[in-house]
Amino acid sequence: MEAQTLNYSVNKSIRLLLVDDSELFRRFITELLADTNALTIVGEATDGSEAIKSINRLHPDVVLLDMEMPVMDGMEVLQKVREQVSTPVIMISSLSREGSARCFDTLKNGAVDFIGKDSLHPKKGVDLLKKELLYRILCASRVQSRMISNGLRTGDLAVKDEEEQKRVIFCEECGTRNVIEPQSDGQPPELRCVQCDDLLEAIVISKYRRLSTIGVIGAGRGGAGNLLNIVPLLPESCSTTMIVVMQEATDFIESFTRYLNAVSAVKVIRLEEGMNIEGGNCYIASSQDNFSMISHSTNYTIRKSPSVSGQGALDLMFESISSILKNKMFAMVLSGHQLDGDKGMQQVRRNQGYGAVLNAASCLCKELGENILRKSAIDRIVDERDCIELLLTYTNGQNSES
Repeated sequence: MEAQTLNYSVNKSIRLLLVDDSELFRRFITELLADTNALTIVGEATDGSEAIKSINRLHPDVVLLDMEMPVMDGMEVLQKVREQVSTPVIMISSLSREGSARCFDTLKNGAVDFIGKDSLHPKKGVDLLKKELLYRILCASRVQSRMISNGLRTGDLAVKDEEEQKRVIFCEECGTRNVIEPQSDGQPPELRCVQCDDLLEAIVISKYRRLSTIGVIGAGRGGAGNLLNIVPLLPESCSTTMIVVMQEATDFIESFTRYLNAVSAVKVIRLEEGMNIEGGNCYIASSQDNFSMISHSTNYTIRKSPSVSGQGALDLMFESISSILKNKMFAMVLSGHQLDGDKGMQQVRRNQGYGAVLNAASCLCKELGENILRKSAIDRIVDERDCIELLLTYTNGQNSES
């Protein structure tokens, strides 16, 4: 975590409820956060059942919730909390680390942040550890956590102006790629190869979607939670291509890509150098990759670019795709703590692309979006539902809902 992000001011003392069955850990956290005016521990609970009662009685601003507890474990508590109140929950665990599948499970089920207990080791130095933990609690306190009853479900949003899907079948005799047009009468066409006239087996190898628009999304700390509230709710028929640049380490990106693909209808792929971009997929890149996109014949190809002073990875992706697609791309930033993307957003707007920033209430870390709002004009401040609608309806420089 960068030092500049640790200076985080608040207007009132944050009311924290500490839930953990380990007396030793509760005492450690209590002593660590004792000498600060920014936070008050208003109560402690030792199991899940007691936690629910304490939340309803004390109305804390943030709950620090252990995942492994007797009576009712942390995941069950989290689900019950999300059904009843919008109190932000930070999940903690001694058995799972940040970037693990269980970490992503908690974010998908409504936690605003996840902390592995191994990262709270005193070897970091008490002062730094205190600043980091306090920062994450204060960030969480400003998130408007969404109740499950108000959440979205797959299929809530209909795809508008959806292109007809075509089928691609490869000839076993000569290898020719055959695009099979849908029939207006609904009857199956006679499937013969356009090159050798061999009868084709009616096996759909892949769906073909013309790459019409690309949404480039920037995300940092807290952005994984935003993406888990957006991408899994997109239908398989979503035709907009997504390229996500995440300000996270490579190991985190690899794990998150696998998890997001497993819980989503759209295909989620780890972006790699030399890869050709296909319509309707979601590609995940690390800001450490420093990727850009080039146009080669009819293909859009990813390449690794040399680092340039003053140009971040998100700037690079915004600028390279905007220069090719012009108003057929849009740029969006979610939660994040590193400053990047403002120059690229300016280029997107000059090329008549669409720019959007996720509202501060939905962001665990607001620095990424606030920096862009200070330095660049955008079209819209959005919430997570708006992000889904934008991905489903954006065409040629405008959102069809606008």
